[in-house]
Amino acid sequence: MKVNRVLIAYGLVSCMELLASHSAIRYVTKPLLMILLGIFVYGFGLKPAMRNALLCTLFFAWLGDVFLLIPGGAALYFQLGLGAFLIMQITYIRQFVKLGALRWSYVLVPVLLYVIGFLAFLYPNLPAALLAPVVVYALALGSMLYFAFQISNFELRWGAFLFVVSDSLLAFGKFYFEYPWNSFAVMSTYILAQLLLIRALCKLQLQR
Repeated sequence: MKVNRVLIAYGLVSCMELLASHSAIRYVTKPLLMILLGIFVYGFGLKPAMRNALLCTLFFAWLGDVFLLIPGGAALYFQLGLGAFLIMQITYIRQFVKLGALRWSYVLVPVLLYVIGFLAFLYPNLPAALLAPVVVYALALGSMLYFAFQISNFELRWGAFLFVVSDSLLAFGKFYFEYPWNSFAVMSTYILAQLLLIRALCKLQLQR
């Protein structure tokens, strides 16, 4: 299957996911997103080690999507989803480092200011059981953004930035104020972020 066809399918499923809102169809569309990106990676012609690293990243992203999709909003499922996404962020960072993102950059200052500031903003509303997991994940998310901006690639940087936007909107809606279009805003930025990150990494790794 050609990768372009997979991207078309990803776009169609993404539209269905965004239009589904609170519909039961999301139990199909949301898990299907990372599966389609996995098929895209598999068909890109990467070396096995590079391909498997990206598939590992997408597996934990898929796992996080599934845990956060479970109805009820129980703290346990949120923590499991957060844990899966934490591993996903670590695998992204590892791949960025392999591409040469391991040096000092001025980006560290605004990233740290944002992470610390946003955590301080959320702190009064964070349940005690979720405080440590949220702090650890926020630091990992900030690290992912920091390392991404050390790589001179437009898609990669925008993907990392949109991922931070998506997770910030998710946290804002969960711990501070859930606005009517929260789900659409979170998923639209997340869908585009994952696509940009995976496409950029496939292209960069193919050049190595």
